[in-house]
Parts: sequence; C-alpha cells; structure tokens
Amino acid sequence: MARSKVTPDQILREAARLFATKGFHGTSTREIAEAVGVRQPSLFHHFASKHEIARALYAYDHGRSPGLQGRREVPEGTSAAVELYQGVRREILVEMTSAYDLRGLYLSALLEEPEFAEWHAAYHDAMARTRGVIERGIADGEFAATRTDVVTEILDATINQAVRWSGTQRERSLPDDVAVLALRLVILRPSRIPAIRRQADRLLAAAGTPWPGEIAQLPD
Repeated sequence: MARSKVTPDQILREAARLFATKGFHGTSTREIAEAVGVRQPSLFHHFASKHEIARALYAYDHGRSPGLQGRREVPEGTSAAVELYQGVRREILVEMTSAYDLRGLYLSALLEEPEFAEWHAAYHDAMARTRGVIERGIADGEFAATRTDVVTEILDATINQAVRWSGTQRERSLPDDVAVLALRLVILRPSRIPAIRRQADRLLAAAGTPWPGEIAQLPD
C-alpha cells in the first residue's frame, strides 16, 4: 500500500538511485513514485517534473562544492600548489560523502542538455578556474610546463570517479591521497608535497574550518 506521506529527501534518494542505474531518460516519474511508495500526484506535490528533481540534486551538490560555487577556501595569494591540493581533496570529499548517488547526473551527457544550462555553466567555470590555478603555478615556477587542458581533464575525471565512491568508499585518507597524486602530475619538486599539505591544513585551521571542515566527516 502506498505511503500517505513522503519527504523531498526520500524522493531525491530514490530518484538518484534510479537515475544511476537506469539513466535519467530511462527513468519515469511513475517509477520514482513507485520506488518511494506513493502515487504520482504525491510526487508532483514536491517536484513538478523529473527535470525539477534533477535540478534539486544539482543544487544539492552545488551547495556543498566550493569548486562549483567559485568559493576560495585558501586566501588570495596562496601558492598555486596549495590551492590545487586543497581544491582537489575538497571535491573528492564532497563527492565521497554525498547523501545521494549522483552518477546519473555527472557520468552522463545530462549536463549538455538545455534544461541544465545553469549547472553546465557552473561546471565549465569550475574547470576554467582549475586551469587558471595550473597556469599560475607554471608561471610561478612551481609546476612544470604542461598541457593545462589535458591536466584539467584528468583531474575532472578523477573527481568524477569519486562520484562512484559515494556511500561505499570509507577510507578517510583518500582525499589527501588523491590530492597528492594530482600534485605529482604537475609539481616540479614532489618533495614539497608534505609541506604543501601542512600549509593547507594551517590555512584552514586559521580560517576556523579545520580539515575536513564543515561539509561532513566520513561516517564511522
């Protein structure tokens, strides 16, 4: 028997799970309603359409991601190496600790569709900022001269991989481990990486948001 009440969170969880397994276009609102245990009118009371559900999931991820928001976690003038290190490990942690399975959003071409232009723009801008950090590191002599577009795509693919880890990957060291590997792609002096990590930790602590900060600890 269908439930008499349902919350937006329940809808988002079940919709995200279906998008991940069947694809956004392969999932119907009827299937989402059945998965939640309600009739379609109850679903539409919270979300007018399947696209609105997807936009709510994008908004959730945007609200947790400094990269998508264009928000700095380290002060302006911080070295490119520290900024890249912190940016990568934060985005890995964001995706690892997501309450929803976002594979159906990011591991597909959904962002290319006109209905999601706002989120595509935020994603594109985040990529451009990452390229800018790498270019600054090259100009400052911290990073080796390289194809910044290729490195940015590699980092983006790595962060997208973390979407697959949501709810299953419990290694607390993983964000830092991935950030170390990211720096090794570009840094001229890998021996500096431990000091770069310590500096990132100090800057976050000084800002009152010690790592891993306010987003969420990994579950115990």
